[in-house]
Amino acid sequence: MSFPSDARLGWSWGLFSLTLFSGVASCPNDPPTADIPDLALAPDLATLSPAQCLAQLSQCVQNKNPAPHAFVDVTKNKEIDLLFVIDNSVSMSPKQRVLAQAIPQFLQKIDGTGASYHIGVVTSDVGTLPPGQTGWPGSTEVRCATQKGDDGRLQNKACTSRVLPPDMATEFAMACRNGATPLCPDASFVPNDLWISKSGSSVNVTPTNPGALTASQIAQRAFQCIGLVGDYGCGVEAPLESMKRALDGHLPEHQGFLRPNSVLSINIITDEDDASVQLSQRQYLNPAAMSCSTANPDPDYPCFNLDYRAIAKSTQCDQSMATPGLKTNCRERPGTFLEPVTTYAKFLQTLRPPGRMVIAGIISPSLQDFQARGNTGDGRLEVEGFSGDVSTQVLNRGSRTKAACFNPDPTLTTDPRGFFGQAQHRLSSFFRSFDASSRVEKSICDPPNYASILDTVASKVATALGADCLSDKPLVENGTPLCQVGFVDASRPMDVPASALAQCGNRCCQAWATSATPNRGDASIQAACAAETADCFCAPSSAVQCIGTAVAGLWRVGNADLPAGQTASFRCISSL
Repeated sequence: MSFPSDARLGWSWGLFSLTLFSGVASCPNDPPTADIPDLALAPDLATLSPAQCLAQLSQCVQNKNPAPHAFVDVTKNKEIDLLFVIDNSVSMSPKQRVLAQAIPQFLQKIDGTGASYHIGVVTSDVGTLPPGQTGWPGSTEVRCATQKGDDGRLQNKACTSRVLPPDMATEFAMACRNGATPLCPDASFVPNDLWISKSGSSVNVTPTNPGALTASQIAQRAFQCIGLVGDYGCGVEAPLESMKRALDGHLPEHQGFLRPNSVLSINIITDEDDASVQLSQRQYLNPAAMSCSTANPDPDYPCFNLDYRAIAKSTQCDQSMATPGLKTNCRERPGTFLEPVTTYAKFLQTLRPPGRMVIAGIISPSLQDFQARGNTGDGRLEVEGFSGDVSTQVLNRGSRTKAACFNPDPTLTTDPRGFFGQAQHRLSSFFRSFDASSRVEKSICDPPNYASILDTVASKVATALGADCLSDKPLVENGTPLCQVGFVDASRPMDVPASALAQCGNRCCQAWATSATPNRGDASIQAACAAETADCFCAPSSAVQCIGTAVAGLWRVGNADLPAGQTASFRCISSL
């Protein structure tokens, strides 16, 4: 058995860092003292038992004043940056409400990873005006008559400020503040920055009356206040462009949101396709109508209303997009005025390598899938007019059973068009340009499963974070790893814990050993460790993760966060 010189491994886990001392026979660069001998020179080193060596480690660390080069610092911070791109056009209020209701469970899962996290929210509105133009002459369209819309800017505004006086009884107003169970009854639940930031028990939200809420619960409520972005945005939805603008650095106030080493999670929620128009082609978004003959199978841009124009002029089907009816064999039109989806996929690939990013969409079913199934089921593209009028100016994608998807549950919305999703193909093309292991693509017409969809996202994020592993395999004596594990002040992570935790029970430690994602957010670990009556640790070998070393598992009763300002320290004798 040998004892190499001290090395330190620390990584963040919510509010705490795990510190491994592998090799404890000496304290390099420390002069011997009368009380603490230099163990490297001690003639009886070989006679010390592992337990005695562990005790010497405690004394050594308590009495040392290490030089900076005395330790090898290989800190691994666990950070997650989550960006939610939420469609804020007409018809989105009921979808935003269901999303916000599912967020607490999702954030509980994210909390369970032990990582610090940022949550940013942006809308799908980037405006329609060409550069330098202040309006569309002769047009009454106001929702889209801006150059930049929200410009991908992170939103930290409570939904209560988005409820206009004439709209107090709308679905949005009822979900936000006026209903029987409002999601944002207190407008002070907003982040102090442009994004929600949570690390352990610290969160950048200071509500007026937090009561007994935990930091996690405060973060959940904050999302429910800022994630309800309303339905007054432009109907030319550009979620991909908005996503890019949020992350491309052109907004200096976003500095600090995206951290260099974080796992990045992009989450797009929309019931229409992406219509990110090339900036140089925005003249084609002029909403002024003109008289167009339906005999022309491919009329000019202004012949279609603004909401329908993007898909009408970017999609090519066997049937004309200028007439009502079901369309088949639809595909992207060459030379479209929209920005290629590859632009946005390549942009994200420059931000994160494979395995450090999760792309998720709660969107409409794809045209590609509809056609692959032989033009049956969800994903259809059907065009209809309005009250019998089939002129090109009033054509649009169908609603209810004529939409790409439709949920008939009458409790979901009071909108006479129902709870539906419009036809799309660009977003599916975008998502499917990423590896299947890092993407989630599910139907927006399945609100009962929003929570399970987000669970899948959380699981993929946890996998991307990696496992909590010790740098070396600790010695084990009588079935117990020779580790000192306890809590210390976060500002002094090198301190020795005032008291040491005992090893958890066999069932709990076995769960840590066999988990594919060994952290306290894993459901199998939660179930196996729930019976523990005191805080405890596990450092098992693992055939799944941490191969060749050991899992660094720490369990608190009730799966609680660490006390405010505390970190957890692992000090183990290495078997190497």
